[in-house]
Amino acid sequence: MMPFSREFLADRGRHLTAKLRYTKKATERIGILPAVKKYKESEHIPQIIAAIKRLRDGSYGLCLDCQDEIHRDRLLRHPHVERCVSCQEDLETEKDIERKTTSH
Repeated sequence: MMPFSREFLADRGRHLTAKLRYTKKATERIGILPAVKKYKESEHIPQIIAAIKRLRDGSYGLCLDCQDEIHRDRLLRHPHVERCVSCQEDLETEKDIERKTTSH
């Protein structure tokens, strides 16, 4: 894969900044379900902030686990992702196994 262009990174930065602002406002809405509010505040907002930090430090688009480049299309759909598809699948499989072993 080719390194991401400045234009692509700038676009992702604008998108993430807007997404952060929108998500924060969404948590303030009257009638938001408590579980949704908790998810946004404890997981989604920190993921967006972490992605913005990765943009600033130059590590945006690199998988946290294998350091391979995350596919451009994945970043377009989910600009805050931290892992490539393969590593994310591995992580989810590990979590599923852990849940199954601790629930018995």
